[in-house]
Order: sequence, then C-alpha cells, then structure tokens
Amino acid sequence: MENSLDRGYTTPISSINPQDFYPLLDIALLEDAPNGDVTTDSLFSAQDQSLANLVSRETGILCGMGVLDAINQRTGDHLSIQTFLLDGDSLSPGYTIATIKGPTYLLLRLERILLNFIQYLSGIASETNRLVASYPDLNILDTRKTVPGYRKLAKYAVFTGGGWNHRINLSDMAMIKDNHISALGSITKAVERVRSRNPDTKIELEIDNLQQLDEAINSNPDILLLDNFSIDDLEIAVKEIRNRKDSILIESSGGVTPEKLESMAKLKNIGVSMGYLTHTTRFLDIGLDMENI
Repeated sequence: MENSLDRGYTTPISSINPQDFYPLLDIALLEDAPNGDVTTDSLFSAQDQSLANLVSRETGILCGMGVLDAINQRTGDHLSIQTFLLDGDSLSPGYTIATIKGPTYLLLRLERILLNFIQYLSGIASETNRLVASYPDLNILDTRKTVPGYRKLAKYAVFTGGGWNHRINLSDMAMIKDNHISALGSITKAVERVRSRNPDTKIELEIDNLQQLDEAINSNPDILLLDNFSIDDLEIAVKEIRNRKDSILIESSGGVTPEKLESMAKLKNIGVSMGYLTHTTRFLDIGLDMENI
C-alpha cells in the first residue's frame, strides 16, 4: 500500500483574505512613502484621475489578488477595481488581470507596492506549478524558510500552485530534529516523550543517516524525514520503510533543487520539502499600465 498526503501535513492554507495582507502592507506603505511621493505629489492634484491595467508579461499562475482590496481598504476606498482573473488562474503575456480606476497620485504611489506582492506570490505559485506538473509522482512541499511576516501568504502561494503545505509554525505539529535527539540522547525517547505529552499531535521524525533507520522505524512516527540522504541511501531507506511500516509517510529534504527531482521521481509518492520554493523563486513579470481618463 502506498501512502498519500492531503496536500499538507497540517490544515493547508487554501484561502486568504485582505486582512492577511495588512501587517506587511502597513509596513510597505510607510517604507515606500514616509513623507509622501515627492515626484507624483508635484505633478498631480487630488482631482486628476487615471485608469491602470494590471497586465501579465509572461506565462504563469496568478496569486495574491487579495492585496487589491487590502490596499483599497488601507488607503481610504478611493479605488474602483474590476478583476478579470482569480488566484490560481493561468496567465499568458498580454492578459489583463484587472483594471483599477482612481486618483492618479494614488495609483502611482501604490504601483510598486501592489506589484511587489502580486509578482512575488505569483512567482512562487508559478514555479510550484511547474514542478508539480513536471513531477506528478512526487508531493512537493514547502518549508518554514520564508521571509518573516510572509509565512501565510507564501504558503498560500505554494498551495495555489498545486503544492503541499508543511507545518505552518512550531505549534502545528511535532517535528523532532537532530538537535532534539542530540540533546535528549535517543530517538526512541524523544518520540515517546512527545507522544505521551501530546497524544493527539502528529509527529515527524528527522534522521540523517541509515544507521538511525531501524530505531526510527521502530519508534513509529507519523512521518519520517530523510534529511540530506544520497539518492542511493534514499532508495534503500524508502524500500525498508515501505516493507516494514508502510503507514509511515516518507519525506526527503536537504538542499533539494529542481535538478535533483528527476532522480527522486522514480521513488514515487514521497514528500519532497523544498525551501527553494519560497526563498529562491523570482518575481513573475506583471506590469501596471496607466492611461488618462
């Protein structure tokens, strides 16, 4: 029997709302114009109105549209927004994603902030989607390697792209790592102690060599994380786990890049956690084109 995941080791972040953008948005607004926009404020009055088209410049997956309503709410509801595409929709060059009508000075002041959010989250969703489509037999997972404050948004982008959410934070589930084991002195003791104190909590156990495998399987965690294993050792470990305790979910981690997925794909139905998804992915090219009205 092969194990399966439910697109997340925890409750996946399958949706967000405008309020999820507020903390970062407030910082961005203050950071970008602490004393106004000297250029735009010199050129336009409050009566000048413009229309801005949010347009895709390349192929990808859209994510982060909630920031439009969040920005409007945070800046006084002066914008009229019409959206044509939603999070998760496919993009191609030239697609109009939304039109935004409002004061010219406000549209220009918000342009970079708006694009930073949507380009970043769409970049994560797009790269995740590319890897998921390329390696359908692997379960592509995110990690906690996210920019501070962006955790929920970044993991939502991974989910939007078809990926799987790992634990959201340290409260979500127990994850026993090498430093925990070193400090306590025993894999078995660590698993037993967590299980006794948190009987309803999912337990993931990390090991980094084959010598730990026997004790790790016998401790019967919910998930066994094989960290920085060579491909050969990974094959041995996966086979052993499936032969002895196929109820244990298997995960591989440790510097996993897209180039490494090809050799891992033959193992099928294992989770592969990739910090790459959120700390390396580039912005998707999306622009805001202005016109007078």
